[in-house]
Amino acid sequence: MISSGRHSSRDRRSRHLRALSVIATCSVLFGGGALALALTNNSSQRKIVHVVVTTTARTRTAAERATNPPRVSLPPASAGTNGSFSLRSPSSLLKQGAQASFSQLESSLGAPIDVALMPLGSGDPTVLGGDSPAHGLSTTKVPVLVALLRARGAQGLTAPEQGWAQRAITESDNQAILNLFADLEQLEGGLTGASSYVQGLLRRSGDPDTVIATAPPPPGYATTFGQTEWAPSETVKFFRALANDCLLPSQQTTYVLRLMQRIVPSESWGLGSSGFTVPVAFKGGWGPEPSGSYLVRQSGIIDPGSSRGVAVSIVAYPPAGANSFNVGTEMLTRTAQWLASEMRLTPHPPVGCPAG
Repeated sequence: MISSGRHSSRDRRSRHLRALSVIATCSVLFGGGALALALTNNSSQRKIVHVVVTTTARTRTAAERATNPPRVSLPPASAGTNGSFSLRSPSSLLKQGAQASFSQLESSLGAPIDVALMPLGSGDPTVLGGDSPAHGLSTTKVPVLVALLRARGAQGLTAPEQGWAQRAITESDNQAILNLFADLEQLEGGLTGASSYVQGLLRRSGDPDTVIATAPPPPGYATTFGQTEWAPSETVKFFRALANDCLLPSQQTTYVLRLMQRIVPSESWGLGSSGFTVPVAFKGGWGPEPSGSYLVRQSGIIDPGSSRGVAVSIVAYPPAGANSFNVGTEMLTRTAQWLASEMRLTPHPPVGCPAG
């Protein structure tokens, strides 16, 4: 038999869970709200959950919400007193007032844009706008090349592979990256083995969640791995690990980063037109979405090889229309220019390679 006291306690827990479910649902319905939880545990209140629902500044249309899932933008939290949570101070990568400045930028763009930054030295990702996983598209060509280099080991790339690597990165040539991936499949036992090998590099970079896609690409796309859902905050972990020689020997890292600094002029929008006075290595990707718009994204490293270096990932969600791709590239360029004016390229203490 269950005592009335235990039964009452279970009822209270059930009511708390139902309340949390209702509030969490409301936070999604009302424009991508952010849910903050804090626990107290003192003599008079045991495990009472305090819930605070806040809404983001962005108001998204019904069409946008249907096309892309609600995106929560909340700075990292640090533990406060009595089990509550408080927000950290603004990122050391950005100047004072950058949050307000970014809000003005995004409002002027007229469509959502997500940005993630991460120092090559010690420090966590900083996210602006949102952090939704989105198709990696041609930015995943870099992990595929890194995977083949790693799998080859001291042997290195063959002469044909070197030509394919140059076209795949500098020109975003789809057939070239498919040739490289086919060679990786031969080394790793087919599509599943090659995809798992690339995914292993993401784990080594500190990304615990991203899964390399293996399903056949839909019409309009060329690669399986390009369909990988890759969040900006996880993307910058990969590029930081690459820049810090955590994935390849130093000579091979330099080889990849030099290719990323030789992007053809027709694809040098975004970080390639940012106005940074230091070297920038980057790779872009784009493709049509079911909504009719283009997803346009770019990832890279600002000032690679320097203690001031920063890994960057930018994802633009331009509105649907015949000019969607051009609007997306313009959004990336304006955002990259904003970064050039708002970022603080200051030295960060060295950081070791992730344990993944």
